[in-house]
Amino acid sequence: MRVLLINPYSGGYYYRLGAVYPPLGLMYISSSLKRKGHSVALIDMNVEKFDLERFNFRDYDVVGISADTVRFPVVERIAEKAKAQNVTVVMGGPHTTACYHEILQKGLCDYVVLGEGERAFSDLVESIASSEKYPLIPGVAYMKDGEVIALPSRFLENLDDLPFPDREKVHLYRTKFAGERATSLITSRGCPFNCEFCSASQFMGRRIRWRSIENVIDELKILKKLGYGSVIFFDDNFMINPKRVVNLCEEMMRKDLRFKWWAFSRADELLGREDMVEAMSKAGCRMLFIGFESANDEVLEEYGKNLKSDIAFDVMNLLKKYKIDVFASFVIGALKDTRKTIEKTVKLAKKLKASIVQFSILTPYPGTVLFEKLKHLIFEKDWRKFDGTHLVFKHPNFSPKELRRLFIKAYYAVYTSPRLIFRRGIPFLVRLLSHREAYSL
Repeated sequence: MRVLLINPYSGGYYYRLGAVYPPLGLMYISSSLKRKGHSVALIDMNVEKFDLERFNFRDYDVVGISADTVRFPVVERIAEKAKAQNVTVVMGGPHTTACYHEILQKGLCDYVVLGEGERAFSDLVESIASSEKYPLIPGVAYMKDGEVIALPSRFLENLDDLPFPDREKVHLYRTKFAGERATSLITSRGCPFNCEFCSASQFMGRRIRWRSIENVIDELKILKKLGYGSVIFFDDNFMINPKRVVNLCEEMMRKDLRFKWWAFSRADELLGREDMVEAMSKAGCRMLFIGFESANDEVLEEYGKNLKSDIAFDVMNLLKKYKIDVFASFVIGALKDTRKTIEKTVKLAKKLKASIVQFSILTPYPGTVLFEKLKHLIFEKDWRKFDGTHLVFKHPNFSPKELRRLFIKAYYAVYTSPRLIFRRGIPFLVRLLSHREAYSL
């Protein structure tokens, strides 16, 4: 079968900072399909020109499109054009997994892949090749006789069984970290936590599944041969198993795999684990993304973070000791937030002296606990506004304009401080705050 995979244009936060990483999910699906002998083309609209009006979808049997919430309007347009040319259209990703009933009932695509896509998408393509229109495949949904048919998705138990991501187009990416050419990889899937505003545990499951250290090392060797000197570990919970982190770091050093890298971490996964932090530093860790979220414990409780705000300075001191920078993330606009609590959070963001600070406006993404909690208050129908920079629900304390002003004010308060204005500069602030409504193709 001839399969086309499309990663829609983003224009989001990391894109504005110049950090464009390859779409690992589609790359895993591509390599899984190629392993079964299918012909696969992958187009990433973030780094490739894509003329939707003139594109000939008839060159392919199946078109698969990845969709998160903010990019869904782009996904709809792509799907519309492909279906008009009588090509089978499959959607996947967090948004479609959460909204598959509505998507299928509107006839926006032929199939939706729920959750992890490697096995389900591959099995679906095999069924399409054998002209089976209504396959009973776990993790695949479709319409039949006016009803939505969907079997629950199955999570992959052994991640080592997956082929490495298809990196055929790695030459198109120019992202750098710490002066080195950078790319991404993932060493585990799943999240045991259930933060209200995050869909990771719903999309990937609450039980963590790890790749073996040997398997990760083998991929790192390939990345080194491809010329990468920096990597980002995109795991939702890279630090949750300290022993595994230490073992990976020691193996990286033993194999002389010298990368400058960063990863995501919860604040409470670092305290009391100085041996892990030291091993990470020695193995090349230069930055951690940490969601401190708020300076107010009541807000953190509302978010379901299960941590206290007063650990922030202890975490920063520990990482400073080992020369690890911090990308600090905060979310404003909780139901319990007021102007005073937001101002308190901004003051904390300044005092922490992180290398990079990110503010987001609380957004109820489909598939999250927050969405179910607030869906009766959501007034915004344009998915493009679900980008973390707009208020999309009726807030008890703020209008959309008021919260937007506080959001911009927060960034200016942090990035016009002498410490960061010389380190990052005004152009960085302008680029970071620019919201690109560039969804035309």
